[in-house]
Amino acid sequence: MQERRDLHEEMIRRALAAADLAAAAGDVPVGAVVAVGDVVVGEGWNRREADHDPTAHAEIVALRAAAATRGSWRLCDATLYVTQEPCPMCAGAVVNARIPRLVFGCLNP
Repeated sequence: MQERRDLHEEMIRRALAAADLAAAAGDVPVGAVVAVGDVVVGEGWNRREADHDPTAHAEIVALRAAAATRGSWRLCDATLYVTQEPCPMCAGAVVNARIPRLVFGCLNP
């Protein structure tokens, strides 16, 4: 149980670091990590302002990266870690990608 908690904390820390990149670029500070077990297969942060793309939410960017890494947009064995609860658009993408596990929120300081 502790091992799983440590893994979740590590992945949320990575998502928080990605959120810092979004903030530094002047976007809403949200970061996301897609992992299969302890292997990261996709990461992303809000890039809407940088990419001039209203769909470039952290979760979508991370899902696209994971799909490219895995060679499939179906991510049935993955977990999505994200710093905030996904918006309706991102939640739809998570469901369509068949992500079975979602962990959101941030660590207690």
